[in-house]
Amino acid sequence: MEKKLVAAYNDSRAWCVSQANDDVYEVHSHPSVLVDVGKLTCSCFQWQINGFPCSHAVVAFRNSGRNIYDAIDSAFCIDTFRATYSGTIYPIPTVRRPLFNPAECLIAPPTAKRPPGRPKRKRIPSKGEVVQRIRCGRCGKVGNHNKKTCKEPLQLGCHMI
Repeated sequence: MEKKLVAAYNDSRAWCVSQANDDVYEVHSHPSVLVDVGKLTCSCFQWQINGFPCSHAVVAFRNSGRNIYDAIDSAFCIDTFRATYSGTIYPIPTVRRPLFNPAECLIAPPTAKRPPGRPKRKRIPSKGEVVQRIRCGRCGKVGNHNKKTCKEPLQLGCHMI
C-alpha cells in the first residue's frame, strides 16, 4: 500500500489545487474533482469505496500540510493485519461426501412444444453467412421486399414535353 501511495503522489504532481476553505480543495485534473480532507471524501468516490486515498486526495493533503497517514483506513495498517492473524486458525476437518448415484440425479430435457401458427418462411442465416440484400425494382430501396410486395407510395413526377 505504501507503493500505491507513492504512485498516487507521482501521478498527482502536475495537478493544480485550489483551496475553497480549510477542508475543501478543488483538484484541477481531468475532470476536476472536489476533495474534503475533513470528511475524508473525494468526488471521484474512489477514496470512499476503497478506504484508501486516491491521487486527488493525496495532492489535497500535500497542499493542506496534514499527515496523509491519518486519512488511511485502519484496515491497511500493520497492527490491524497482525491482530487479524494473532488468534488461532483452526483447520477444517475433512468431511466425507455423500455417495453420488448419477441415476438418481438424471435431469430430463424440457418438453418442447411447437409454437402456434405457420412456420417461418424465411430461414435464419448462420453466423458468418453473407445474406444477399434485395433491391426493390419499384422504389429502389434495399430491404426485404421486391416490386410485387412493395408498399411505398408511387412517386409521380410531372414531365412536360
